[in-house]
Amino acid sequence: MGMKKLGRYRLFVLTTFALAFVSLFYMALVEPFRLVVTSWTVATPKWAYDRDLRIVLISDPHAIYPWMSNAHLERVVEAANDLQPDIILLLGDYVATHPFGFQLSPEDGVVPYKKLRAECGVYAVLGNHDLHESVGWPDALERTGIPVLRNQSVRVGCYGLHFWVAGLDELWWGDADLQKTMSDISDRNPVILMMHNPDSFSQTPADVALTVAGHTHGGQISLPIIGPLSFVIPSRYGLRYVYGHIQEDEKDLVVSGGVGSTGLPLRLLRPPELVVITLKKEFSPAH
Repeated sequence: MGMKKLGRYRLFVLTTFALAFVSLFYMALVEPFRLVVTSWTVATPKWAYDRDLRIVLISDPHAIYPWMSNAHLERVVEAANDLQPDIILLLGDYVATHPFGFQLSPEDGVVPYKKLRAECGVYAVLGNHDLHESVGWPDALERTGIPVLRNQSVRVGCYGLHFWVAGLDELWWGDADLQKTMSDISDRNPVILMMHNPDSFSQTPADVALTVAGHTHGGQISLPIIGPLSFVIPSRYGLRYVYGHIQEDEKDLVVSGGVGSTGLPLRLLRPPELVVITLKKEFSPAH
């Protein structure tokens, strides 16, 4: 190899290593600590009211120091309150079970959620990590006073609105039962269905106004041009329910990218997010 070619080869290797180092630094120490707000508008005739409902989703915090410390959770809670939500929905996986950090106790890990404020209430479902390889998190969350819905529905009244919040139990390690979840609903007021894992959306009843989910992290690592990799998505449907506002069979699903990390504490082009949904009545052209 000539000196010129050797020089180019060395430059290529050094550039490659430099890009890899910068990328890894960003994925591990920059993007996981960002917090963005993503907004979606869901207009549906299944929302019966002229007044819009402002919903904030907090999904997949995966508490573990230093990636999601109590101080970081406090920041997430404060940002959620600043969005002035009508209702806040917590979508599970409050604990991280990976070994890359120091575990928080359940009692410490749920303390920030006590400061959440919304006129129509705060409601929670559980995630797979809360029920598998962790102890005490469901009970600790319930002791905060936040209703933890496990195949249950509650009737909510606020601002003169009346609607149902239904919570499906976790699909993998819980006992998800959609029929039981919906059996509490005793009138025709709108239904908002919470689930951790979006795989149950295909079985969601047609009259549900909105379904919300987390679990997928939006892929957590999304490559330029390629996007998220289907084989790492924790879903039997691959990319079908990976992220965002999904409309299917005249039903609406919003999947949050979450605020924490799982597996490896890395994120790329899918920053931690709070999700704001404006649920509104869809008017016919005659109106």
